[in-house]
Amino acid sequence: MPSIQAGDLNIHYIERGEGTPVLFIHGNWSTSSWWGPVLERLPSGLRGIAYDMRGRGRTEGPDNGYTMSELAADLYALCDALNLDKFHLVGHSLGSAVAIQFTLENPGRVMTLTCVSPAWVDGMPAAYNVPAAQIAIKNDRALFEQALKAQAPTVPDDDFWQHLLSEAHEQRIEAALRNLPALLEWKPGDKLKETGVPALVISGQLDVLTGGANADRAAAALGAQHIIIPAVGHSPIVEAPGEFTTLLADHLRQTPAGSQEDL
Repeated sequence: MPSIQAGDLNIHYIERGEGTPVLFIHGNWSTSSWWGPVLERLPSGLRGIAYDMRGRGRTEGPDNGYTMSELAADLYALCDALNLDKFHLVGHSLGSAVAIQFTLENPGRVMTLTCVSPAWVDGMPAAYNVPAAQIAIKNDRALFEQALKAQAPTVPDDDFWQHLLSEAHEQRIEAALRNLPALLEWKPGDKLKETGVPALVISGQLDVLTGGANADRAAAALGAQHIIIPAVGHSPIVEAPGEFTTLLADHLRQTPAGSQEDL
């Protein structure tokens, strides 16, 4: 699997297919591998690229503040290193905040934006600011597995799931702890509509973390449609990858004429 020097990081990424680039950004306590089932299902004409964010997976480099702007800057460096000018952008959970921040700062480079189980666009609720809980799941593998299964309640407990858990648990605790204040302070709100980028919000019906009213609010701020996938939780990308990829492909095809090659 390839890696590339981008800024102060050696970024590990996986890719499938050829054609119009689609960048995939994973969530907290996960890695690029979570996008594997989606990459395998992408229709022809698309080049899917999923990378490990700073402090996670096989990406190597120092810690920083892990703010949304800093994580978006990492994405900017990656795209420049890969010579990607314009592309579709897809983010899951924490990755949706990075995708949104990148779009706010670089709207001309983003063809479409898709936010899956979206982060809180008016700031993370204070109730989730519990550093001790992050430390606890880092120190206790069984507790970690229980916590992640609650966020992906319908995923099969098979070898692939165990692989995802093993990779995810190696995340640096600094990344988890510094993301807490960063998400508390990140409040783009209604200025998201100013980008003019076609957007879509997808969430799971059983998502108790960022679904429901929160996903509705993100969609309203983005001026986007909100599609709910029935009977899945916070992680539709691994719980219902086939249905998710169909929805994504339909959204990418709705890009305004003249802004990309035919899919």
